[in-house]
Amino acid sequence: MDLLQLRYFRAVARFEHISRAAEELHVAQPSVSRTIARLEAELGTELFDRQGRRIRLNQYGALFLRHVERALSELDDARRAVADARERGLGRVTVTAETLLTLARALGSFRATHPAADVRLYQSNAVEMERRLRAREVDFCVASQPLTGTGLECVELAREEVLLAVPY
Repeated sequence: MDLLQLRYFRAVARFEHISRAAEELHVAQPSVSRTIARLEAELGTELFDRQGRRIRLNQYGALFLRHVERALSELDDARRAVADARERGLGRVTVTAETLLTLARALGSFRATHPAADVRLYQSNAVEMERRLRAREVDFCVASQPLTGTGLECVELAREEVLLAVPY
């Protein structure tokens, strides 16, 4: 079973007329007839009741049509999704941090709202972070101290108290 058979079947089912379906599909009528015959042979049942040149979708055809409509609709959705992704990009975010624990909550929220995004994480020290930024290997860094250098902008995301515990 192939897409061509499914598309031809849908057109014939809609028109209940092979010649009209062939006109709609811009193909020769014998090609549509042969394709429908092959589909019915593959399924092991007739999908149309035939009376002379007149055809009507039968109960098996109606059942099959419901599934064909869903399958072709899914394929059309898939085609649109690929086209959209090609136009907008799939969405990739590359981040480096000194410790990935600081990103866990934010990353979880981001993944929940952007499940299709490709997220790349790296663990680096400040020197490696700056190198990766300058090489455009990462989109941004999460560091405990500002990264210095021309062309870099730092924004404070949070301030927290750090405690030291020692034995006495």
